[in-house]
Amino acid sequence: MSWQDLTKSWQDTSVDYCDVCGNLLIHTYWRFTDGDATLRACRQGDDGTVVPPQAPAWADYPPIDRTLPAGLAAARDARE
Repeated sequence: MSWQDLTKSWQDTSVDYCDVCGNLLIHTYWRFTDGDATLRACRQGDDGTVVPPQAPAWADYPPIDRTLPAGLAAARDARE
């Protein structure tokens, strides 16, 4: 675990993001290992708060209720 310089050539237009929170990495990053992976973070304290990137932000919302209101269901059934 250590601070690393983010060195790039002047013509490199790629951007680098924090592996923990997604913030833009500007000049330096905190490098640490989590199991077999080596991660880059924008803050030194982020090495204990790694959230798996596979979990989408909408995963905590309840499922959408797709049942029709009674009036619309009756109109649809009358039409069929």
